[in-house]
Amino acid sequence: MRKIFSPTTLQLLLIGCLLSCTTNTYAQPFSVRSSTGVVHLSLSDWSKFSSGLPNAFYTKNNPNLYYGVSFHYALNSDHSINTGTELIRSSASWSDTFSVVSWKFQGIPLFLGYEYRILTFNEHFTPVAGLGISYFISEVNTQESFFNQTLKRTGNGYGIHISLGLLSQLTTSLSMISQVRYRYSDGMAFSGNKDDIKVEFSGIDFSVGLEWTF
Repeated sequence: MRKIFSPTTLQLLLIGCLLSCTTNTYAQPFSVRSSTGVVHLSLSDWSKFSSGLPNAFYTKNNPNLYYGVSFHYALNSDHSINTGTELIRSSASWSDTFSVVSWKFQGIPLFLGYEYRILTFNEHFTPVAGLGISYFISEVNTQESFFNQTLKRTGNGYGIHISLGLLSQLTTSLSMISQVRYRYSDGMAFSGNKDDIKVEFSGIDFSVGLEWTF
């Protein structure tokens, strides 16, 4: 499938929505989150590819750290929309008697999301549920030891995610967010060839972060 929209399309759509929400009466509509998490990536297509090679040993790096920042706009006390980006990295390697091939993966998703505050246990703890879509900017770097070759492949793809988290209020304007999320993504769906091995950033992740409300 070919690329059908630019990397900034998701953010532009959200900005248009924000500008149209002129009747919002929520007292503190804007917030910013910064988070760090760990993600387990299956890299299933790479595992299948390597398992089909004779006398080979395949390993992948799990779990992996990732970093994210997002901007949130509250439509009211229960519903909000958000946009943001993350940096996801992972690696894998294949080796036999003569050679070692290592891969380094990098994905930068630009995402749009929706979040719902399910209920409030008390004034300090609020569970939240979310879902969203992502546009991925992806990269794979390959290093082969026998011929000392280095290759690079870049492309664009998509992702979808669902999440469940807990907001813990620390002060009037500062909260801690802990979250578990499942994401499916094909990081090069819009630019890959039919026979390419999929560059997936699919997996389950857990993150903690801080939210500043304005």
